[in-house]
Amino acid sequence: MKPLSCFAILLAASGVSGRVTNLPKKDIVCGSIRAFKPSDVEKAGNAALQHKDKPIGARKYPHQYYFDRKDCGSPLMGFPLIWTVPYSGGEPGLVRAIFTFVQDGNELVARYCGTYAHKTRPGDNDFYICKDS
Repeated sequence: MKPLSCFAILLAASGVSGRVTNLPKKDIVCGSIRAFKPSDVEKAGNAALQHKDKPIGARKYPHQYYFDRKDCGSPLMGFPLIWTVPYSGGEPGLVRAIFTFVQDGNELVARYCGTYAHKTRPGDNDFYICKDS
Protein backbone atom coordinates (compact mmCIF):
# COMPACT_ATOMS: atom_id res chain seq x y z
CA MET A 1 0.00 0.00 0.00
CA LYS A 2 1.29 3.47 -0.85
CA PRO A 3 2.22 5.73 2.11
CA LEU A 4 -0.38 8.32 1.08
CA SER A 5 -3.07 5.61 0.97
CA CYS A 6 -2.08 4.50 4.47
CA PHE A 7 -2.28 8.08 5.63
CA ALA A 8 -5.74 8.51 4.12
CA ILE A 9 -6.85 5.48 6.15
CA LEU A 10 -5.36 6.97 9.34
CA LEU A 11 -7.06 10.31 8.63
CA ALA A 12 -10.40 8.57 8.19
CA ALA A 13 -9.86 6.55 11.37
CA SER A 14 -9.16 9.77 13.28
CA GLY A 15 -12.71 10.96 12.57
CA VAL A 16 -11.48 13.86 10.44
CA SER A 17 -12.87 14.07 6.92
CA GLY A 18 -10.54 16.35 5.03
CA ARG A 19 -8.48 17.14 1.98
CA VAL A 20 -5.59 19.38 1.00
CA THR A 21 -6.07 22.00 -1.72
CA ASN A 22 -4.00 24.61 -3.55
CA LEU A 23 -1.01 22.23 -3.72
CA PRO A 24 2.14 23.49 -5.47
CA LYS A 25 2.56 22.44 -9.09
CA LYS A 26 6.36 22.16 -8.80
CA ASP A 27 8.90 21.08 -6.22
CA ILE A 28 9.57 23.53 -3.37
CA VAL A 29 13.17 24.66 -2.79
CA CYS A 30 14.30 26.09 0.56
CA GLY A 31 17.81 27.48 0.08
CA SER A 32 20.32 24.64 0.05
CA ILE A 33 17.84 22.19 1.63
CA ARG A 34 16.78 19.35 -0.67
CA ALA A 35 13.59 20.07 -2.67
CA PHE A 36 10.19 18.97 -1.41
CA LYS A 37 7.66 17.40 -3.76
CA PRO A 38 3.98 18.43 -3.91
CA SER A 39 3.20 15.00 -2.42
CA ASP A 40 5.33 15.93 0.65
CA VAL A 41 3.18 19.06 1.08
CA GLU A 42 0.01 17.00 0.73
CA LYS A 43 1.20 14.55 3.41
CA ALA A 44 1.99 17.47 5.73
CA GLY A 45 -1.48 18.93 5.10
CA ASN A 46 -3.18 15.62 5.86
CA ALA A 47 -1.12 15.25 9.04
CA ALA A 48 -1.98 18.82 10.06
CA LEU A 49 -5.67 17.99 9.62
CA GLN A 50 -5.28 14.81 11.65
CA HIS A 51 -3.56 16.66 14.51
CA LYS A 52 -5.56 19.91 14.35
CA ASP A 53 -7.32 19.28 17.65
CA LYS A 54 -4.53 17.22 19.26
CA PRO A 55 -1.22 18.91 18.35
CA ILE A 56 1.95 16.80 18.46
CA GLY A 57 5.61 17.35 19.30
CA ALA A 58 7.23 19.60 21.89
CA ARG A 59 6.17 22.70 19.92
CA LYS A 60 2.60 21.44 19.42
CA TYR A 61 2.04 21.21 15.65
CA PRO A 62 0.06 22.43 13.90
CA HIS A 63 0.30 25.84 15.49
CA GLN A 64 -0.38 29.38 14.40
CA TYR A 65 2.08 31.51 12.44
CA TYR A 66 1.79 35.24 11.92
CA PHE A 67 3.07 35.74 8.38
CA ASP A 68 1.51 38.52 6.30
CA ARG A 69 -0.48 36.44 3.80
CA LYS A 70 -3.67 38.35 3.06
CA ASP A 71 -4.25 36.05 0.07
CA CYS A 72 -4.67 33.05 2.37
CA GLY A 73 -6.94 34.22 5.13
CA SER A 74 -6.26 33.37 8.72
CA PRO A 75 -5.28 31.87 10.98
CA LEU A 76 -2.21 30.45 9.27
CA MET A 77 -1.24 27.08 10.70
CA GLY A 78 2.23 25.60 10.26
CA PHE A 79 3.22 21.96 10.20
CA PRO A 80 6.73 20.49 9.79
CA LEU A 81 7.53 19.55 6.20
CA ILE A 82 9.64 16.40 5.96
CA TRP A 83 10.59 14.33 2.91
CA THR A 84 8.44 11.32 2.01
CA VAL A 85 6.74 10.83 5.41
CA PRO A 86 4.55 13.12 7.52
CA TYR A 87 5.91 14.52 10.79
CA SER A 88 4.81 12.37 13.74
CA GLY A 89 6.64 14.01 16.66
CA GLY A 90 10.26 14.49 17.67
CA GLU A 91 12.67 16.87 15.92
CA PRO A 92 10.62 19.01 13.49
CA GLY A 93 13.45 20.13 11.21
CA LEU A 94 13.62 23.65 9.76
CA VAL A 95 10.83 23.74 7.16
CA ARG A 96 7.11 24.45 7.69
CA ALA A 97 4.24 24.02 5.27
CA ILE A 98 1.60 26.66 5.99
CA PHE A 99 -2.14 26.02 5.71
CA THR A 100 -5.47 27.58 6.56
CA PHE A 101 -8.23 25.25 7.71
CA VAL A 102 -11.63 25.89 6.13
CA GLN A 103 -14.86 23.98 6.60
CA ASP A 104 -16.42 22.96 3.25
CA GLY A 105 -19.74 21.31 4.06
CA ASN A 106 -18.92 18.22 6.12
CA GLU A 107 -15.28 18.29 5.07
CA LEU A 108 -12.37 20.16 6.63
CA VAL A 109 -10.00 21.53 3.99
CA ALA A 110 -6.33 22.37 4.54
CA ARG A 111 -5.56 25.08 1.97
CA TYR A 112 -1.82 25.26 1.26
CA CYS A 113 -0.46 28.81 1.59
CA GLY A 114 3.29 28.44 1.15
CA THR A 115 6.44 27.02 2.65
CA TYR A 116 8.77 28.80 5.06
CA ALA A 117 12.05 27.73 6.64
CA HIS A 118 13.87 28.79 9.80
CA LYS A 119 17.17 30.48 8.99
CA THR A 120 19.14 28.90 11.83
CA ARG A 121 17.17 26.59 14.14
CA PRO A 122 13.59 25.72 15.08
CA GLY A 123 12.17 28.39 17.37
CA ASP A 124 14.37 31.23 16.07
CA ASN A 125 11.36 33.16 14.63
CA ASP A 126 13.57 34.18 11.69
CA PHE A 127 12.08 32.70 8.51
CA TYR A 128 12.53 32.94 4.77
CA ILE A 129 10.05 32.00 2.05
CA CYS A 130 10.81 28.87 0.06
CA LYS A 131 10.24 29.00 -3.71
CA ASP A 132 8.75 26.78 -6.39
CA SER A 133 11.55 25.25 -8.44
